Amino acid sequence: MTRGPAGAKDRAGDPFQVVTLTDSPAHERLLEEFYRGLYWEAFSAQPEPLEVWKRGLRGELPYRQTIQLVLDGDHIVAGLTYERYPRSNCGIATYGVVAPRVRRHGLGQWLLADAVAALYAAGVRMVFGEVNDPRLPRADDPGRAAAWARLERYQRWGWRVVAARYVQPALGPDRARDRGLLLLARPDAAPPPAELDGAIPRAFVEELYEVTEGGPPDEEIGFPDRVPLIELTR
Repeated sequence: MTRGPAGAKDRAGDPFQVVTLTDSPAHERLLEEFYRGLYWEAFSAQPEPLEVWKRGLRGELPYRQTIQLVLDGDHIVAGLTYERYPRSNCGIATYGVVAPRVRRHGLGQWLLADAVAALYAAGVRMVFGEVNDPRLPRADDPGRAAAWARLERYQRWGWRVVAARYVQPALGPDRARDRGLLLLARPDAAPPPAELDGAIPRAFVEELYEVTEGGPPDEEIGFPDRVPLIELTR
């Protein structure tokens, strides 16, 4: 267990603690609590099966999974999951959530930055992420505003939109492909470059589909030889 970002403390003045989960019985309890609590509240529309996470922590999947939780005493107040894919040598930050009562402590930004640093330290070529596309029609204005706010946060933190069609593969046998997401990239450079070698996201998405669905990517996906990395604005 390690301390969270410098200066981030709970209301009693104690620092938040960060736990990187393993397949130990004690951590299995934390994993299930996080999955059925904060994670489910944020991602119940397209959840990844809990058993997949458990297999990942046991080392039974063809990619390496990391799950980090932030604790305030005995309570889970934030979490992030990320993965490293060996064949394409790319990483992806998959799910991040912070409890409303501890937002504005910098926990989300710190968890993402720590994951990005760890992935690049392990030698990946690129780190990717996914967010809802805020330009798509939504049932309510608050939903669209929240999607814009999330994307804008990522862009402030150095992430850029991969300007090419992306479709998330089905995350389980009873799940559907998600056609409402943007693929993001977090280059290991500041400022981020204006474009990316299209072979990198192409190889990553091919491996992602092979691992999740056992087949080729969705036919709508296409990456040119040079893919612009852009910032979107409202």
